[in-house]
Amino acid sequence: MKEHMDLGLPEKLELQEFPDYMRISRKWFSGQVIFMTVFAIFWNGFLWQFYADMGEEADVFSKIFPLIHVAAGIGISYYAIAGWFNKSNVFVSKETIEINHKPIPWFGNKKMKSADLKQIYTKEKVTSGKNGTTVTYEVHAILNSGTNTKLLSGLEASEQALYIEQEIEKYLNIKNSPVRGAVG
Repeated sequence: MKEHMDLGLPEKLELQEFPDYMRISRKWFSGQVIFMTVFAIFWNGFLWQFYADMGEEADVFSKIFPLIHVAAGIGISYYAIAGWFNKSNVFVSKETIEINHKPIPWFGNKKMKSADLKQIYTKEKVTSGKNGTTVTYEVHAILNSGTNTKLLSGLEASEQALYIEQEIEKYLNIKNSPVRGAVG
């Protein structure tokens, strides 16, 4: 098996090493967050004006139907706000590995025993839509039980995911082994 050169610290990542653990942080902010913020402002502004112009004589259906769009506006706004402020943190110690997303609450927080980790690997995720194809990267773990679990997703560059994989494996002395479908 070929030896791999260690990756340097990629953009948007921060590594801090402490006596008992290490922390890898990734800032969420990107150009997409700016776009989503502008979109949320226009979307919610349109809805605000729509309801303001509706008047009190509008029937119940006319008032309730746009609530789907209001819910979408709230979701888009929440996503944009999280994008401005959030960081994903990966805490690794000899005892546990913990992933959290803060300060705005977000799904995907995990905590597991480090001894349960058998292998860490990077996976490419390709999403096709009407505006083209988007490629993001995920960091996965294979547990000793054989279960596969996603640790992080939405990474913009393969270097970010591969660096996180590399540092977790290095810290926990996990030998890098090939995984079918893995990047790298």
